[in-house]
Amino acid sequence: MSSVSNSITIRRPIEDVFAVLTNVENTGKWFPWNVEEHWTSSPPHGVGSTRRAVTTMLGRRTENDAVVTEYQRPHRAVIKGTSPNAPFVGTLTFAPEGDGTRVEVTTELEFRGATRVIGPLFAAMYGRAWARGLATLKEMMESGAL
Repeated sequence: MSSVSNSITIRRPIEDVFAVLTNVENTGKWFPWNVEEHWTSSPPHGVGSTRRAVTTMLGRRTENDAVVTEYQRPHRAVIKGTSPNAPFVGTLTFAPEGDGTRVEVTTELEFRGATRVIGPLFAAMYGRAWARGLATLKEMMESGAL
């Protein structure tokens, strides 16, 4: 299992940052990889809600499903991959910090079989993508674009 963590402080209220980051339909606006996510369950979204992601990376298109396993507005949310090709658990934590909100994203990635060989490389790429994505999200939220 590999763990990838990133954090950033966004100068916006905790409720705003939580709302944007926990709405999977916003991901494609700020995450650097070609990703489209949408809810597959009806609102309101929280524990038990499901989503589907379609990602294109290195010319390869993949799809995966996930379920929200924890939703403590506005402090914590956890999503778990339910597709065999996406064994992950993503945890978002939010805390007030100064005039903004500190966000920490931790993803536990499980690599099986042949993917164990490239697992560390993928985890490093994934961590860099989250760092870029959070920087973009910060810029968008602080400028009012999101």
